[in-house]
Amino acid sequence: MDDSNRGATRESRRMNSEYTFKIVVGGAGGVGKTTLLHRFLYNVFKTDTSLTVGVTFKTKEVTRNGQKITLALWDLGGQERFRFLQPTFCQGARAGIIFFDMSRFGTMEQVKDWVDMFRKHAYPAIPIILGGAKLDLVDPEMLDDVTEYAKETVEKLGLTGFVPTSSKRGENVEEIITTVVDMLVAQAASAKEVVVPTSAP
Repeated sequence: MDDSNRGATRESRRMNSEYTFKIVVGGAGGVGKTTLLHRFLYNVFKTDTSLTVGVTFKTKEVTRNGQKITLALWDLGGQERFRFLQPTFCQGARAGIIFFDMSRFGTMEQVKDWVDMFRKHAYPAIPIILGGAKLDLVDPEMLDDVTEYAKETVEKLGLTGFVPTSSKRGENVEEIITTVVDMLVAQAASAKEVVVPTSAP
């Protein structure tokens, strides 16, 4: 299939979808966000994922409660040298996921910067989920402390929630995406139900 046919197929899928949502995914470099997205997209744990250069973009069609939904997943590179590019890619996003490495506590320090950027360049009320990556590498003795700190961060920054994940084990990989999708579908459905009153004659 040539590129034009592929493009036509993608466009056809979008037209047949009930909703199309852009979701931005951020976090410090090397936390595992690209590996998680690869697992979600292809159900394969890829051990040799390289650092994202700038941004990568993937789409996937999912079905939730009988509705076809197209997801536009924007994986933003976590290295500082790419940060100046990121605001442009946040525009139009309906939700965000920010990952930190649960086995490297220091990666939590960048979470607030990502939250601020999403809210400034997407829109202030954008729903954001905090994702904990590499759950399988966490020292069991540290798990409760890491989880508690993540939940405190969610409350402090006004995030939507916290989901610990393991790309290696496939744990909560689909769940963290579908949590966002279900929330966005509910918001979109609610907006459709709003009746705009007509002006009085």
